[in-house]
Amino acid sequence: MVYTDRTHLVADTLDELHTFAAKMGLKRVWFQDHERHPHYDLTTGRAANRALALGAEPVTTRQLVKLVRKE
Repeated sequence: MVYTDRTHLVADTLDELHTFAAKMGLKRVWFQDHERHPHYDLTTGRAANRALALGAEPVTTRQLVKLVRKE
């Protein structure tokens, strides 16, 4: 599953994240390869809306943190 808090895009797996990001037209070089929370930044409202339209699950920032921590 892919998730967004309208600022970040994360997924259950890196493959899923990269595939979804490619569908959105995000460049792989924009990937933020942080050890604890690999993600793509969504820098505009348009990008966030596109993520939601393509099926990303909307979550709060607090929920997103729990997801990346696997809590």
